[in-house]
Amino acid sequence: MNIRDLKYFIHLAGSLSFTKTAEAFYVSQPSISIALKRLEENFETTLIQRNRAVQNVQLTESGEILYRSAHEILQTLDRTKQEIINSQAETVSFGFLPTIGGFYLPKILPDLAEYSMLLNFIEEESSEVMFEMIRNNQVSSAIISSEKPIFVEKWLTQVPMEEHDFAIYVNKNHKLADRKSLSVEELEELDFITLGNGYTHNTIMNHWVSDNGLKLKKVRFSNEIQTINSMIDSGIYAGFMTDIIIRNQDHLIKVPVEDAPNVYTSLIINNETPVTAIQKKFNDEVLAIVNKLYTED
Repeated sequence: MNIRDLKYFIHLAGSLSFTKTAEAFYVSQPSISIALKRLEENFETTLIQRNRAVQNVQLTESGEILYRSAHEILQTLDRTKQEIINSQAETVSFGFLPTIGGFYLPKILPDLAEYSMLLNFIEEESSEVMFEMIRNNQVSSAIISSEKPIFVEKWLTQVPMEEHDFAIYVNKNHKLADRKSLSVEELEELDFITLGNGYTHNTIMNHWVSDNGLKLKKVRFSNEIQTINSMIDSGIYAGFMTDIIIRNQDHLIKVPVEDAPNVYTSLIINNETPVTAIQKKFNDEVLAIVNKLYTED
């Protein structure tokens, strides 16, 4: 069976238009008809019913069955192709978010020195995107952050690592430096800076803001952690984030916020998709290291 024929069929079954399908793939309509004929000969059935008099196209029962299965067939082929590529590669993949990588990698990597020449680091700002990369076996293991402590997916091995609360961070000369805590409502009138769109921290904060009905009037956003730390250092702005972002800034003062959101960090591994022997060995060692650092007393 020709894979391209199947791709043509998926579009044709969805659009019910030979013209639109041909235009989508930059081929002639006869090419689509020939591809359909090959599929029908392969499955020994009629897949498309055409009424030329009224220019009507409909899927037959067999066509409906193939349409339901076609996407899964292509996804299986893509996964198989990726597995073959992975099996031939003498590398190991490890994903992380830049916002938390600098916090955890120095603690984990020293025990993985033997892989230094093989490691292929995959960076992604969004935990949602990284999670899908793990699901699709684009990355085998990763450290991510999330707004929920536990994942329920059966294909996933998870080691919960830490919980970090959002707080206000200021320098010693800021007007809030002596405060013991802040109420949720006080953030509405506060000049503060935080991470911008695309970051998991931003997603978690936005959900919390919405849940509390807040209307933030003076918030600033930045995609650069160094910029955020510099703005807080200036004393003009406070920072609203977790201590993962405010690292190596011991001179800054943390002011807790009542009922602040939390960020949960975890190691996650796809435990169902086949990987190379070297990747499996790496995953097992990372799992042991993280368990020792964060779950053992």
